[in-house]
Amino acid sequence: MKTNGFSDNNLLKTKEHPFEKWLSDPRTISAIRFLTKKKIGKETLFEKIMYSYENPNANIGDRIKFKLIHDIFDYFIEKKDINKEFIKFKLFHHKPTLRALVNAALSVEKYGLLTPQKFVMPLMVVWNFTQACNLKCKHCYQNATPKPLPDEMTLEQKLRVIDEMGDEYVPFVAFAGGEPLMGRNFWEVLKRCKERGIHTTVASNGTIITKETAAKLVEYGVKYLEISIDSSIPEKHDEFRGIKGAWKRAMEGIKNAADTPGLRVGMATCISRLNYDEVEDIIKLAIDSGCSTFVHFNYIPVGRGVESKITDIGPEEREELLKLLNKYLQSGKISIMSTAPQLARACYMYSEVEGMMAVGHAGSASGKKTRILAKYIGGCGAARCYCAIEPNGDVTPCVYIPHRKLGNLKEKTLKEIWQNNIYFDILSNRENYEDNCKVCDYRSICGGCRARADAYTGNIKAGDPGCIYNKKLWERVRYKAEEKEEKVKIS
Repeated sequence: MKTNGFSDNNLLKTKEHPFEKWLSDPRTISAIRFLTKKKIGKETLFEKIMYSYENPNANIGDRIKFKLIHDIFDYFIEKKDINKEFIKFKLFHHKPTLRALVNAALSVEKYGLLTPQKFVMPLMVVWNFTQACNLKCKHCYQNATPKPLPDEMTLEQKLRVIDEMGDEYVPFVAFAGGEPLMGRNFWEVLKRCKERGIHTTVASNGTIITKETAAKLVEYGVKYLEISIDSSIPEKHDEFRGIKGAWKRAMEGIKNAADTPGLRVGMATCISRLNYDEVEDIIKLAIDSGCSTFVHFNYIPVGRGVESKITDIGPEEREELLKLLNKYLQSGKISIMSTAPQLARACYMYSEVEGMMAVGHAGSASGKKTRILAKYIGGCGAARCYCAIEPNGDVTPCVYIPHRKLGNLKEKTLKEIWQNNIYFDILSNRENYEDNCKVCDYRSICGGCRARADAYTGNIKAGDPGCIYNKKLWERVRYKAEEKEEKVKIS
């Protein structure tokens, strides 16, 4: 595979970084086993040591007890020229991130250091909290309905799931829908997440986000609210969403969220041929509206998107889109996220080594160390470090793969479902993949979108037809789709 751009991919092919060697050392694995298996009360020894490091909010007994270990931290931090403030406030003192570190430590202890890494429990769960929604979006992957379905989980079942996530070190939960704020028991579940130290985000259509609602989200522990905008043109957005006035109400929701202290707001857009020509206008709208993040969603033909007349962009157009997203990510004007795992590859190819790097579900950061981390987070995390929960308790590899059910939370625990799902090993080993995704130099940081592969080919291991390096696959898929459409017209 030929590439062009600033960066080579040696960091993807080798394990030369000292931290990687240290994590692969059997003595390190033994230490991780001891620190994560031994508990003091409800917390592991690992958590106690990390959280108490130069933390005035920690138990003073812990700060005294672990002083020698903390002194060793200081020695290595100074010797390796590590940003001490980042270590303290972004990692050790931030409870959800600390939970993620425990999850990662348990995963390395159980599976060894892998690229991409297998995780003992998902790092992130997207919970489609309810089927209910007040809009009629043409491209709704959930095929949402005006009212909740009768088989949605009860409050008791929902709280049990949150408690298990708390016990099993699932650090991040993203609530989506339908419209999650219309879901039964939404606030009770948010409250339980806050009590269990789980980082929560909410994805909304924005039409019911008042100033009071935004403030209440912060009170209940929500740090980030994502609102969907499909066009910079109000009438065009309203056509997508099926309701007149949806754009105006969504933009008011964004303003209410952006004006709320303690709440970051992102603008999310599903890109198809219907709005591809205005992506930069939408990004600029996000910046001007006070959004901290712009999120690109791949169009994937699932849910109502199967029957709609919305059509996908091709590989060449997506590559240009990735370049544009990378440009804004590097500019620092706004944070950029994407459901296209190829954004990580674009960061490698089109930016400097010390530039910003997309890290799958974990956002982005700058520098060579982030590029190394990206190998282990590994781009698409479906059934490997991420899963989805349907309103009725079904667990699936991804919100865009609803037909491949791994189990149901009314019948089994999340841990039982996660660690016994048939896709865990299949999607963790990218040598199982097909087309260019099997041999790509960037497969450890990308892996291709498994939902796109599945939706277009019926094979979850196929190449991602949206990638420029699977252009021939895209042409075959498009030809078959056009042939099928022609047969329907004739009949």
